[in-house]
Amino acid sequence: MLNQLFGSREILQFEVGPKEPENASMRRVDIYALNLHVTEKDNHVYVPNFMFRLDRTLVSFRKKTRLEQRPDVFGELGPKDIHLIFTEDSDEHSDMQDLSSLYEFLHFGDITLDVWSYLIPAQGRLYLSCEIRGHQKNTTPRDIHVAEVHAEVLSQAMADTLALVASEYDGDKSFLS
Repeated sequence: MLNQLFGSREILQFEVGPKEPENASMRRVDIYALNLHVTEKDNHVYVPNFMFRLDRTLVSFRKKTRLEQRPDVFGELGPKDIHLIFTEDSDEHSDMQDLSSLYEFLHFGDITLDVWSYLIPAQGRLYLSCEIRGHQKNTTPRDIHVAEVHAEVLSQAMADTLALVASEYDGDKSFLS
């Protein structure tokens, strides 16, 4: 069976491998965001956790809790500047660092532990930022990718992925909304 693709690599893509008959709780899922292979080091998800996290992210999109513009906090800062504030220890913006967890994205389990990714509502638009930790050394510039995105496009890729994985998983799915 071929891999199933949802979304686009330029924004957000899930490449879901075939169901593993020997272990239904694990599945290969490659995730790409802004042309970065964010699961390059580990692409095997624990299916119940992956489904739960996809579902919770989709719920937050439906409630629009992630998408509120915050000019009172971000002012005129652009998405790359906000990403840097969220990922660096700086006394100058310590109040904004506390907000970083509200904007975290791509937290789908252990496979994305090496990724800093945020959905940043700024300047009347929604931006996705993504950076793979550990790929750069202190001597090289950071490789931060940023692009304007639409919540509907992200939601569709996640919903399609969740629908496929859930339909082929025989375990408990009572936590899905």
